[in-house]
Amino acid sequence: MPISETGKSRRSSRGFTLLELIIILVIAGITLGYIGPRLYTGISSSSMDKAARDILMIIQFARSSAVTQHKPYYVRFDIDNASVALYPKPESSGVIPDMVKEKELPKGVVFKNIKSPYQSARQQGQVDILVTPEGVIEQGVIYLEGGFGKTYTMEIKPFSGNLRIYDHYVEVSYG
Repeated sequence: MPISETGKSRRSSRGFTLLELIIILVIAGITLGYIGPRLYTGISSSSMDKAARDILMIIQFARSSAVTQHKPYYVRFDIDNASVALYPKPESSGVIPDMVKEKELPKGVVFKNIKSPYQSARQQGQVDILVTPEGVIEQGVIYLEGGFGKTYTMEIKPFSGNLRIYDHYVEVSYG
């Protein structure tokens, strides 16, 4: 330790004391503990919101195409591949139509479950929702699951094709 002209030892004022460092670490820890979970939830929600928008876009495009072209379409939810697509109803059996539009769900978002009044709940495979030439859409419920166990419930309204979206799990039953 350096000694001053008066003979007393003087302290160097270059660094932080241990107490100052501990206080800074405590404040940083409290701040990260408060903000951290909100940041991760926001990231998870944004991909879930994008998935919901993509599904709504495909459904609205299917309705528009069915009405303008006067023919039925299907919206296909491929649970295993986490994608949603649109294709015209086959006019003859055995012919597999080309997908008109297809969209994959954002990374980390999957279909948890899809059901309708006419089809039992499915957790794998493909589910098709019919859109008639008059613009009527088959009713259904889509459950999306994202990061951190976040679940969205998307209820398809039968006549308008609009989606009622809940940012949590909602049990919807038919009958």
